[in-house]
Amino acid sequence: MRWHIRRDAFALSIIVAMCVLSLVFYPRLPESIPSHFAADGTPDTFSPKLELMLILIGTVIGFYMLLTVLPLLDPLWKKISTRYHILLLFRDFLLAFLLFLYCLSIVAAFEGNLRVHLLGVGFGLLFIVFGNYLPKLPRNWFFGIRVPWTLSSDTVWRKTHVLGGWMFVLAGLCLAALSLLKVNLLIAFLATLGPTVLVTGFLYPFLLFRRLQKEGDASG
Repeated sequence: MRWHIRRDAFALSIIVAMCVLSLVFYPRLPESIPSHFAADGTPDTFSPKLELMLILIGTVIGFYMLLTVLPLLDPLWKKISTRYHILLLFRDFLLAFLLFLYCLSIVAAFEGNLRVHLLGVGFGLLFIVFGNYLPKLPRNWFFGIRVPWTLSSDTVWRKTHVLGGWMFVLAGLCLAALSLLKVNLLIAFLATLGPTVLVTGFLYPFLLFRRLQKEGDASG
């Protein structure tokens, strides 16, 4: 698989944007900036700004390299190679979200408090875009709802990801709405993501696989 600049332009632009933001805001930031926050957005840990910026940029670069290469190592690569671009979309969505977190962190460094409701909205949007593309994911070992039953059956994988797509979109909409209403982020997560993970990560694929087993079609 060849590397194409056009295919990776969006991901690379995110890395460049983080570097530019760092160069622009570095001189204006205090020497020590928040690196961890309590549930209400109050900083409870501080780190040197250079160290924290390098860690965050390094994390994005690391994710870019890891999520670009992982599909190539998948034992199912020959089957999923034609939909490699779908896998890379998930990479790009995650990197865009990390850029959003970086911007929130810079704002928090100036204001002294993290805008938790915006963080919740960001997570909600991430779930929405993930949900829209979940049904298009081919069965693979690194992306998607990877539980024993989905990995063992194309049918279970496909149907679980269709259901998961709808549920993640709904969870994202609810999470964004609850965050805008300033509901505690942890409670909002438990109320939206909890049922989604329980249903799509265990109940539905397990029950569907058992039914297919009884019908003699669990490997299909």
